[in-house]
This record gives sequence, structure tokens and C-alpha cells, in this order.
Amino acid sequence: MNKELNDPTNDDLERAIISRRVLRLEERLDRLEGGSAGGGPAPHPAWPLALGCIAAAFGYLGMGAPMHPYQYLFSGLLVLLAYHRGSLRLPKGVWRWPQVAVNFLALSQFFMIVLGGGVRHPFAWFKAPAVVKDAPPDGGSWYRALVPDYTVQWHSIPGLSDWSVDITKVQAFLLIATLAGSLFRFSGFASITALALLIISIPAYLTFTWDWVVLFLMCGSLSLYLQTRVWTFSRRVNNLS
Repeated sequence: MNKELNDPTNDDLERAIISRRVLRLEERLDRLEGGSAGGGPAPHPAWPLALGCIAAAFGYLGMGAPMHPYQYLFSGLLVLLAYHRGSLRLPKGVWRWPQVAVNFLALSQFFMIVLGGGVRHPFAWFKAPAVVKDAPPDGGSWYRALVPDYTVQWHSIPGLSDWSVDITKVQAFLLIATLAGSLFRFSGFASITALALLIISIPAYLTFTWDWVVLFLMCGSLSLYLQTRVWTFSRRVNNLS
């Protein structure tokens, strides 16, 4: 019996069995990562493109068109980063550039939620009273000519009431600070800047039609999800199991 345990042929057999198991595991990992054709099929490129167009229409109805260059800048950077890191799959053939353009437009509208403050006049309400003499009407009585009417009017204060600030630039600064805090794991700093970004964005949120904005977020998220490798990965996991 000791001879059988120490037989080198048994060791070779065990090594062969282990190597076959490792090979099967590597093959399954390759299939899960998308390297094999045994996974589930990707969705037709028309689906994410159509959902992206619908999302862009909903976004226009709920928020209008992006008006600030920062919204297009951040959208372009995010699209380039997503395709460069492989987070989004590039469709083949004639679907490629229309899908990229729709993603860019939808993300530009998304950044209207984050960077949609625009130019605001925070002291437009600050006005000073002024007593103004009303001109007597033509052909009026002698009493109106001797005792004119006076009215109190509110006039803007030059240099104060017309002072404006680009809220979008402040939002961009807070967004960059929040991302930097998250990158370097300064959770307290990131939370404070994110809260400040939310508070300063409230006036812009009040101007949105949120019924359309919610539909925009749903359709846009589904369009991006169908383009991600996570969707294909989950389909392959279901097929392998």
C-alpha cells in the first residue's frame, strides 16, 4: 500500500487532473471577461442609440439646451475617459459616431443638473425708494395743476442691484474640489464641497420641469448601461451558470 502511495505515476495523474481543472477555470474566466464567443450576445446598437435620442429629447423638454461651454467640456472629457478606459463599448460600423454624438449630447444635458446655474443677479431685489412727481394730464383741472400727484417707485441701485455672478463657474470649482477630495480620500472635505454644490444648485433646480428630467435620467441611464461591459458580463454569467 505504501508503494501505491509513493508511486510517481499517481503524482503525475494528480498533476494532470489539477492542470486540467486550472485550464477549465482559465477558460471560464476568459469567457467571463469577454474573450470567448461563448457569452451572451450584446444588444443591437440601435437600442442604446434610440434610448439616447429619447433621453436627449426629454432633457431638452425638462431643462432646455446646454448653454455654458463648461457643460460641453466636462461631457467631452467624460466621454473620452469612458471610451479610453473601456467602460463603454464602441459600436461597429455606421453606428459608432452617431452613438458617440448622442452620448456626448446626453452627458452635456446631464451636466446641466450639476453645472446649470448660469449667470445670476443675487442682489436684484435690493432697490431704493424714490418719490416721483406725476405729470398732470392735458386738459386737467386747475387743482391737479397746483397739487400734483406723487408716487413712490423702487429703483435699482447701480453697481449693486445689477451685479452678476456666473454660478456655473462656482459649481465647476466645487465639482473639481469634490472629485479631488474623493480621489485623495478626503471624505470630510468631499462631503462639504458636495453639500455646497447641492445648495448653490437649488435655484437652478427650481427652474427645471422634473417630470421630464426624471424620464431623461431613466432613459439616459438605460442607454449607457446597455453600452457598458457590465451588461455583457452579467449576461455571460447567466449563460455560464
